[in-house]
Amino acid sequence: MTADLIEGYLDRLLAHLRGSAHDVRRILSEAEEHLRDATAELVAAGASEEEAQRRAIERFGDPRTVARRFSARLAPVPPAAVVGELARAAVLLGAVGLVAIGASGALAELLGRLFGPAFVAGDLPGVTYTAQRCAEYLEYFPDAGSCAQAAALHHWGEVVEYRVAVGVLGLLVLGGFLVWRRRPDGRQHRYLGVLPDGFSATVATSLYGVAAAALALLSLDAILVAGGDGTGQWLSAAIVASAMAAAYGVSLYRTVLVRARVGAATSPPDLAEHS
Repeated sequence: MTADLIEGYLDRLLAHLRGSAHDVRRILSEAEEHLRDATAELVAAGASEEEAQRRAIERFGDPRTVARRFSARLAPVPPAAVVGELARAAVLLGAVGLVAIGASGALAELLGRLFGPAFVAGDLPGVTYTAQRCAEYLEYFPDAGSCAQAAALHHWGEVVEYRVAVGVLGLLVLGGFLVWRRRPDGRQHRYLGVLPDGFSATVATSLYGVAAAALALLSLDAILVAGGDGTGQWLSAAIVASAMAAAYGVSLYRTVLVRARVGAATSPPDLAEHS
């Protein structure tokens, strides 16, 4: 079966149109009708279906140019719509970020069990506690054996518990967001093309990538300065941030790859050779 180049072209055109969903749908319908009619005329003149579609698309014009031509018919996207889309993206990314913090807490728990509490939350060299504070730590952990070990156990618990609590909050926010999205008014988009494809993935990949690098440096600093004590609190977060950056990076790569494939499939041969 011959690939429908017109469908791919319409996908590219949609990516460049910004306006109300009603206006965008009408423009896409008109563009498809024009392309189908032109294709039918070329087929009737003896061209193959694929060649007819390519020539019809070539005559119609590059999607970006066509979108600019239709822009006069599209009402501008109001600032409220932009703010709304940004708010949706921020809530979703924020909720996922909170869940990621919770995951780093679970990983800190694992690292503490494998390498000891001091590896996760040990104090820097030279840190001391008053007798009263040591007594409080030893009251919590009477079998710790020393004030430093009791303090490490206490701090390790705080690292894990606080992060897990944040993760639970993130799950609640994420669940509420998904429930809202299931409502008809939550799924409906009155305006299309408000944010570019891959916007959230680009932001998330950048933020998690920077965070992973910074946390890795803090982990290295703890190894060099404290002999490894306290490394786990940074290392656990760095590992999770790296995983999140990789996941969003894959999503961004797929978005770019799909658009590149659609563009290559629907570009006329002569235009592709000179681009």
